[in-house]
Amino acid sequence: MDNVSVHNIAARVLAHTVCPDFDILEKDEYGKPYFDSEDHKISITHSGKFAGFMYTKERDCGLDMEEITERVRRIQSKFVREDEAAFLADDLRGLYILWCAKEAMYKHYGLKSLDFKKHMKLDYQKLTETGKLIGHIVKDEYSRTLELEYSFFDNYLILHTA
Repeated sequence: MDNVSVHNIAARVLAHTVCPDFDILEKDEYGKPYFDSEDHKISITHSGKFAGFMYTKERDCGLDMEEITERVRRIQSKFVREDEAAFLADDLRGLYILWCAKEAMYKHYGLKSLDFKKHMKLDYQKLTETGKLIGHIVKDEYSRTLELEYSFFDNYLILHTA
Protein backbone atom coordinates (compact mmCIF):
# COMPACT_ATOMS: atom_id res chain seq x y z
CA MET A 1 0.00 0.00 0.00
CA ASP A 2 1.45 3.41 -0.93
CA ASN A 3 1.81 6.34 1.49
CA VAL A 4 -1.17 8.23 0.04
CA SER A 5 -3.48 5.29 0.74
CA VAL A 6 -2.09 4.82 4.24
CA HIS A 7 -2.48 8.54 4.97
CA ASN A 8 -6.03 8.60 3.63
CA ILE A 9 -6.99 5.61 5.77
CA ALA A 10 -5.32 7.19 8.81
CA ALA A 11 -7.30 10.42 8.34
CA ARG A 12 -10.55 8.47 8.01
CA VAL A 13 -9.79 6.38 11.11
CA LEU A 14 -9.04 9.60 13.00
CA ALA A 15 -12.37 11.10 11.85
CA HIS A 16 -14.28 8.05 13.07
CA THR A 17 -12.34 7.99 16.34
CA VAL A 18 -13.30 11.61 17.05
CA CYS A 19 -16.90 11.11 15.85
CA PRO A 20 -17.72 7.41 16.44
CA ASP A 21 -21.50 7.87 16.15
CA PHE A 22 -21.37 9.45 12.69
CA ASP A 23 -21.86 7.43 9.50
CA ILE A 24 -19.01 6.56 7.20
CA LEU A 25 -17.25 9.40 5.40
CA GLU A 26 -18.45 10.17 1.88
CA LYS A 27 -17.18 12.64 -0.74
CA ASP A 28 -19.35 15.11 -2.64
CA GLU A 29 -19.11 15.82 -6.38
CA TYR A 30 -16.21 18.23 -5.68
CA GLY A 31 -14.24 15.71 -3.59
CA LYS A 32 -15.03 17.39 -0.27
CA PRO A 33 -15.52 14.82 2.54
CA TYR A 34 -18.70 14.75 4.62
CA PHE A 35 -20.64 12.52 6.99
CA ASP A 36 -23.89 11.47 5.34
CA SER A 37 -25.71 11.31 8.70
CA GLU A 38 -24.63 14.69 10.06
CA ASP A 39 -24.75 18.35 9.13
CA HIS A 40 -21.17 18.96 10.26
CA LYS A 41 -18.58 20.47 7.94
CA ILE A 42 -15.32 18.55 7.94
CA SER A 43 -11.80 18.73 6.58
CA ILE A 44 -9.08 16.09 6.62
CA THR A 45 -5.37 16.27 5.90
CA HIS A 46 -2.31 14.05 6.03
CA SER A 47 1.40 14.47 5.52
CA GLY A 48 4.48 12.49 6.49
CA LYS A 49 3.69 10.53 9.64
CA PHE A 50 0.63 12.58 10.68
CA ALA A 51 -3.06 12.83 9.84
CA GLY A 52 -5.48 15.57 10.89
CA PHE A 53 -9.25 15.97 11.13
CA MET A 54 -11.40 19.04 11.83
CA TYR A 55 -15.16 19.42 12.08
CA THR A 56 -17.53 22.30 12.76
CA LYS A 57 -21.28 22.60 13.06
CA GLU A 58 -21.91 26.24 12.14
CA ARG A 59 -19.46 27.04 9.33
CA ASP A 60 -17.33 25.65 6.54
CA CYS A 61 -13.78 24.72 7.49
CA GLY A 62 -10.43 23.97 5.93
CA LEU A 63 -7.41 22.17 7.36
CA ASP A 64 -4.01 21.50 5.83
CA MET A 65 -0.77 20.06 7.13
CA GLU A 66 2.52 19.70 5.30
CA GLU A 67 5.95 18.32 6.02
CA ILE A 68 8.42 21.11 5.28
CA THR A 69 10.71 20.03 2.44
CA GLU A 70 12.38 21.64 -0.56
CA ARG A 71 9.78 20.21 -2.97
CA VAL A 72 7.49 23.24 -2.61
CA ARG A 73 10.00 25.39 -4.49
CA ARG A 74 9.16 23.53 -7.73
CA ILE A 75 5.57 24.78 -7.67
CA GLN A 76 5.88 28.19 -6.00
CA SER A 77 5.18 30.01 -9.27
CA LYS A 78 1.69 28.45 -9.23
CA PHE A 79 0.63 29.93 -5.87
CA VAL A 80 2.84 32.90 -4.83
CA ARG A 81 1.52 36.30 -5.89
CA GLU A 82 3.75 39.38 -6.29
CA ASP A 83 1.93 41.11 -3.41
CA GLU A 84 2.81 38.12 -1.16
CA ALA A 85 6.58 38.39 -1.74
CA ALA A 86 7.20 39.47 1.88
CA PHE A 87 6.57 35.85 2.94
CA LEU A 88 9.61 34.76 0.92
CA ALA A 89 11.89 36.41 3.49
CA ASP A 90 10.96 33.47 5.75
CA ASP A 91 12.26 31.04 3.09
CA LEU A 92 10.61 27.59 3.31
CA ARG A 93 8.40 28.55 6.22
CA GLY A 94 7.01 31.46 4.24
CA LEU A 95 6.40 29.29 1.19
CA TYR A 96 4.63 26.67 3.29
CA ILE A 97 2.49 29.27 5.08
CA LEU A 98 1.29 30.44 1.65
CA TRP A 99 0.76 26.90 0.36
CA CYS A 100 -1.03 25.58 3.48
CA ALA A 101 -3.16 28.70 3.85
CA LYS A 102 -4.32 28.43 0.26
CA GLU A 103 -4.95 24.69 0.58
CA ALA A 104 -7.06 25.34 3.72
CA MET A 105 -8.94 28.16 1.98
CA TYR A 106 -9.52 25.90 -1.04
CA LYS A 107 -10.97 23.22 1.24
CA HIS A 108 -13.10 25.85 3.00
CA TYR A 109 -14.45 27.05 -0.37
CA GLY A 110 -15.29 23.46 -1.25
CA LEU A 111 -15.80 23.88 -5.00
CA LYS A 112 -13.45 23.25 -7.89
CA SER A 113 -11.92 25.85 -10.21
CA LEU A 114 -10.26 28.07 -7.61
CA ASP A 115 -6.90 29.42 -8.80
CA PHE A 116 -4.30 29.68 -6.02
CA LYS A 117 -2.81 32.90 -7.43
CA LYS A 118 -5.77 34.60 -9.02
CA HIS A 119 -8.52 33.90 -6.47
CA MET A 120 -6.65 33.70 -3.14
CA LYS A 121 -4.44 36.15 -1.27
CA LEU A 122 -2.77 36.08 2.14
CA ASP A 123 -2.06 39.28 4.08
CA TYR A 124 1.53 39.43 5.29
CA GLN A 125 2.15 38.87 8.97
CA LYS A 126 5.53 38.23 10.58
CA LEU A 127 5.74 34.50 11.23
CA THR A 128 6.17 33.00 14.69
CA GLU A 129 5.89 29.39 15.91
CA THR A 130 2.11 29.76 16.25
CA GLY A 131 -0.08 32.57 15.04
CA LYS A 132 -2.97 33.91 13.04
CA LEU A 133 -3.22 35.19 9.48
CA ILE A 134 -5.89 36.73 7.28
CA GLY A 135 -6.68 35.20 3.90
CA HIS A 136 -9.01 36.32 1.13
CA ILE A 137 -10.93 34.36 -1.47
CA VAL A 138 -12.43 36.38 -4.34
CA LYS A 139 -13.96 34.63 -7.33
CA ASP A 140 -16.83 36.01 -9.40
CA GLU A 141 -19.60 36.90 -6.92
CA TYR A 142 -17.96 34.97 -4.06
CA SER A 143 -15.88 37.05 -1.64
CA ARG A 144 -14.75 35.89 1.78
CA THR A 145 -12.13 36.99 4.31
CA LEU A 146 -10.96 34.19 6.59
CA GLU A 147 -8.97 34.07 9.78
CA LEU A 148 -6.39 31.27 9.73
CA GLU A 149 -4.50 29.77 12.66
CA TYR A 150 -1.17 28.00 12.24
CA SER A 151 1.45 26.13 14.19
CA PHE A 152 4.92 24.91 13.24
CA PHE A 153 5.97 21.69 14.99
CA ASP A 154 8.89 19.35 14.39
CA ASN A 155 9.39 19.82 10.63
CA TYR A 156 5.68 20.33 9.89
CA LEU A 157 3.13 23.10 9.54
CA ILE A 158 -0.55 22.68 10.40
CA LEU A 159 -2.98 25.42 9.49
CA HIS A 160 -6.77 25.74 9.64
CA THR A 161 -9.57 28.20 9.14
CA ALA A 162 -10.67 29.68 12.46
